[in-house]
Amino acid sequence: MEENSEDSLETMNILVLGGGGREHAIVKACKASKKVKHISCAPGNPGIAKEASCHLTDPTDMRKVLDLAQRLRPDLVIIGPEAPLASGVADALRRFEFKVFGPNQRAALLESSKVYSKEFMLKYGIPTAKHVVCQTKDDMLAAQEQFAAPWIVKADGLAAGKGVRICHTEAEYKKTATDFFDKKVLGKASDKVIVEDCIDGEEISVLVLVADGKYSILPMAQDYKRLSDGQKGPNTGGMGAYAPVKSWDKILPAIEEKIIAPTVKGLEAEHFGYRGVLYFGIMIKDGAPYLLEYNVRFGDPEAQVILPLLQGHWADVFLQVANGKIPKLNWAPNSAVCVVLAAPGYPDDPRRGLRVIIEKETLKRTTDAHYILHAGTASHNGYITSGGRVLNLVAVEKNVPTARKRAYDLMPGILMEGMQFRGDIAAEVKGPVAAAPKVKAPVKAKAKAPAKTKSKPVAKKKIKKNVPKKNRR
Repeated sequence: MEENSEDSLETMNILVLGGGGREHAIVKACKASKKVKHISCAPGNPGIAKEASCHLTDPTDMRKVLDLAQRLRPDLVIIGPEAPLASGVADALRRFEFKVFGPNQRAALLESSKVYSKEFMLKYGIPTAKHVVCQTKDDMLAAQEQFAAPWIVKADGLAAGKGVRICHTEAEYKKTATDFFDKKVLGKASDKVIVEDCIDGEEISVLVLVADGKYSILPMAQDYKRLSDGQKGPNTGGMGAYAPVKSWDKILPAIEEKIIAPTVKGLEAEHFGYRGVLYFGIMIKDGAPYLLEYNVRFGDPEAQVILPLLQGHWADVFLQVANGKIPKLNWAPNSAVCVVLAAPGYPDDPRRGLRVIIEKETLKRTTDAHYILHAGTASHNGYITSGGRVLNLVAVEKNVPTARKRAYDLMPGILMEGMQFRGDIAAEVKGPVAAAPKVKAPVKAKAKAPAKTKSKPVAKKKIKKNVPKKNRR
């Protein structure tokens, strides 16, 4: 990785904004560099607190973030979630001359407004699904006739992963119209909605580092959006992922030519000054790529499987991108798998305050290559649930099948009432599974289980070996 004095400091203090599994992965990736002397996180979570100083600061509150940054004086600020980007936190930090990894508020419209995003795609000739913009319930009901079932309905604004519905029946479609426009279940996020054609194919996540018109494509990842095995159940923020997806190498040139390159040219034409990572949600149909959506930050859980694959230090990479440069990246010949453990009721109404126990023997088995990330936990005489996706089980190995086995091997020692997970993450990737290491790894963390708990061990769930190739969205 090429460096110069401006882009590679002798020592670095970093501030990470956010508090989920993605941010835990970012903190872990940055901490691997000996140059990083201190990491702060706002607000963070109990798992992140073992590796960084956590501050109870709302990352979307511009004034409070600025106050925190002025106290800490970080050399670099990394913004994890979409909400702070959409509220202009990156702009405010840059006005006070902080180095920031993350785009400005105008560029964040690519994610915070589905309507704007579609307009951008059409303006720059990027292939996407046909769509109609609806501003009233009557508009949406009329739009139904323009498309065949299933109907894809997307709320215009940010909706914490709940803004997309796939309606297979007319009753589901009418209920969505009522929920979005009459009941306002998503608030202002559904003041406008998009109804679009359903592209039936296979979905892939492509993430790209972008800095002032230059870009570098990261290893492709496969995300599992549906809640249950076999691509069943409601859409979620993501129940697991693996990377790299080598089976898609042949389609990457077409993705770059038709989607990535024109997007980056569009960013420059709009004078966004984009410095960060850009996520492309892509559907492949009959060998042709179509863009489903942009995210203006790392995907979650895609970040958890892409970040561990770099040969080098992410802290230096993030700093160079913040300075408007794209470094040369080298990737280890490894694969990573992430399995998400979710609270009961997720994604609609996840239960909070449930006891989460990580047994000592499980902690003893964690290593730098097999570990647990915290996504939605809080501290209360141990760990309790504080969000929908609670823990991430991550394993990095020489191939996907081995990484998959190591990730699932961490699960039996984690107890949570009603825990939800998919048993088929990366099951479609075939290959040999390497023997488990014989030497036990040193203990990386200690967690005392509370003396009394009402949690019960969950019944073992059969891990499926196969998963349907097709995914509808």
